[in-house]
Amino acid sequence: MRDKIHAYLLERPSGATPKELLDLAFTRIGADREFGPRFLETLLGRDARFAFAAPTGRWIATAHSALAQSIDTASFVVVDLETTGGAPAQGHAIIEIGALKISAGKVIDRFGELVNPQRRLPPFITGLTGITPDMLAERPAIDAVLPRFAAFAAGSVLVAHNAAFDMGFLDAARIGLEGRGFDEPHCCTLRLARRLLPQLRRKSLDALGGHFGIPLADRHRALGDARITVEIFFQLVELLRRRGVLRVGELLDFQHHAADGRRFVCALPRARVSALPRAPGIYRFFDADRRLLYVGKAKDLRQRVGSYVTNAATHRGKVLDLIRHIADVEVETVGSELEASLREAEEIRRAQPPYNTLSKHLPQIAFLKLTGTDPFPRLAVVNRLSGRAGRYFGPFRGRLAAVEAQRLLARLFRLRTCTPRLAPAAEIAPCLQGQIGACSAPCAARVDRAAYAEQVAAATRFFDGEIGAAQRSLEARRDAHAAAQRFEAAARAQRDLDLVRRMRRRQRTMSWIVGRQHFAVMQPSADATRALLYGVAHGRLVARAAIATIAELAEFAARLQTEIVFPRATALEPADVDGTIILAAWLRSRGERDGYVFPFGEQSPVAARLAEWAAALEDMLRRPSLDTTTQRHDDTT
Repeated sequence: MRDKIHAYLLERPSGATPKELLDLAFTRIGADREFGPRFLETLLGRDARFAFAAPTGRWIATAHSALAQSIDTASFVVVDLETTGGAPAQGHAIIEIGALKISAGKVIDRFGELVNPQRRLPPFITGLTGITPDMLAERPAIDAVLPRFAAFAAGSVLVAHNAAFDMGFLDAARIGLEGRGFDEPHCCTLRLARRLLPQLRRKSLDALGGHFGIPLADRHRALGDARITVEIFFQLVELLRRRGVLRVGELLDFQHHAADGRRFVCALPRARVSALPRAPGIYRFFDADRRLLYVGKAKDLRQRVGSYVTNAATHRGKVLDLIRHIADVEVETVGSELEASLREAEEIRRAQPPYNTLSKHLPQIAFLKLTGTDPFPRLAVVNRLSGRAGRYFGPFRGRLAAVEAQRLLARLFRLRTCTPRLAPAAEIAPCLQGQIGACSAPCAARVDRAAYAEQVAAATRFFDGEIGAAQRSLEARRDAHAAAQRFEAAARAQRDLDLVRRMRRRQRTMSWIVGRQHFAVMQPSADATRALLYGVAHGRLVARAAIATIAELAEFAARLQTEIVFPRATALEPADVDGTIILAAWLRSRGERDGYVFPFGEQSPVAARLAEWAAALEDMLRRPSLDTTTQRHDDTT
């Protein structure tokens, strides 16, 4: 148990409260308030690895005893390196070390030396830093410079911007010379900035210098960048003081805290992430016991999975809990981002992983629905199509846009939007909408079924694209308000009129989705060697294929035609609709080169459009692949 507690405290320089340690040791400790402190004193008090810091009321590992001192009195060495390139593992080396020692808010000493890397200096580095091969030719090698820097930094906390980079080079160099890295604790101003300044999109030295008004003189030279980092560090320390972070151990702990205040931990190795493909697909996260935790989709698998191993300020609650349990990842590449969305939906329905919420993975789109089974149909906002009776309009880009349209149409056609099943009675007091005449108030028996049916019929005609009556009504309202110089009301009527016109345009281009007509989508695969085909018949995604030849195209067309002529007898289930929702969202926002859409009716055979499909396939397979485009982008950046 002592070893378990010691390992726990080594990861927490500021120590842990007795309650934390008791929670670590026991499931429940009972109601005796004196037991816990006595138990810990007996267990840890005589072990030299532990000490109790009375001022903070915390147990700490004695290895961190010096970190209990105040930030104001501690010594920090702010260091920056210039190197020949990206990583020591790739053969790159240090060419300059610059460092400033600070204490009590002042610079008290400095260290700066150029280093002969004993390898070619890339021209790019010369252009970036201004350091030339001639400047390094007579300079000492790292084996002479590093011991002097180690003596300069001894006993201080090392500080760097993106400390993983600088400490990686410093540790690699010292291990090569002495067989050990730097024992001094280190602090990363990049990590601190991510925690303290989540509102800033970028956290580079340039961005932080601009945010704090720090002069950016002598950039990309070690001492110049170290000076900028010192100024940024002072600003961040001031922000930490406001949060009650006053001691060195607390500072070192804070940089590893996640948005929920707990330490950020992810056991998934970064090397495992770096080996993932930069391609669309789905990923599966597993815990240490190989239990499936989560299934997700990605346009770029490496980038998406990599976002989980970074302590981002945007990670919240359930996501952080997931990250702390991830031990391994498996990926499956697919032909396109659209295909990844469909595979994700299938896998979530099949496996139901604990960190996936069913239907949350579906695109954020919404529809208006006129319910079909109620004696007094209501106008509702729904997130998906279903097999239940009703008329749909959409899709809208999100729920807010659908709610805006719902309010307007409910007012225009005096339809109810309330959810209860009605039992009309004259003594019922209608809601505000009924009181102001925006709803005909069937709940209060102010309209009979026949008259309400006429309202529903007028709304249905609107859904079918007949907007003339609504348009004339709004134009008359706008003109009346303008004539009476009620200009704000006239502007509102004009906005409603603009919305009606936008809805008509949407109905013209997208009505075949909600009308459950039949359509096919053709999209290029990521490598451009095949076309991805999706067929929808009677509201179901019934066919998917990856094809490269006209013969395969004809086979797909015949299969889709069979599904149209001989529809499936079973009712639409949620799983049947997922694919259609995903396709509808893709169609709503697709670009011009994202693929082709072929809507058709039951009376026009698919085979009649085979020549059109074949021409589209030919055009698609001539395009450059996404992989080639991505590679060109990577090479230039």
